[in-house]
Amino acid sequence: MVAHRLEQAINSLSKEIQINHFNNVKNIDVKLAKIMAFNDCSVIRPLVRLIEDNAQYDEAVFLIIHSIESFENDVYINEIINEFPYLVKKAHNWATILLIRILNSNTARECMIDKVSLTTSAIKNSILFLLQRINAEKTNFYEKTASLMKVINPI
Repeated sequence: MVAHRLEQAINSLSKEIQINHFNNVKNIDVKLAKIMAFNDCSVIRPLVRLIEDNAQYDEAVFLIIHSIESFENDVYINEIINEFPYLVKKAHNWATILLIRILNSNTARECMIDKVSLTTSAIKNSILFLLQRINAEKTNFYEKTASLMKVINPI
């Protein structure tokens, strides 16, 4: 019964985004609050898949990001890491922002380093693409990206 209500809440948010294209920040916030009230980490991956680069309002996407980040680093990174190949194709700008936010937190960055070594080559390649993009755009980030790049590409 709870799983069904959670699924309905996620579907309601998804429909809101599809119909209004991140246009109604208040509705998205209300629907996200209903989802997050379940305190269930299984929502992370479906929420990540709602993120789009061409969203009407960045604030609406940040509501999703903040919701995802409200889980413990170990939990949220374990879930989100698997979505990077999808995100790079669908929303590479937001994927870059998500990775920058992880890199900016020492504990999140260390958690990411621990987990990335256990992932598939597709996941590693998508994260490497983002790291290279970050380094090209933000030269002051090399110190933060270097340790993660070493794990992905040890050569």
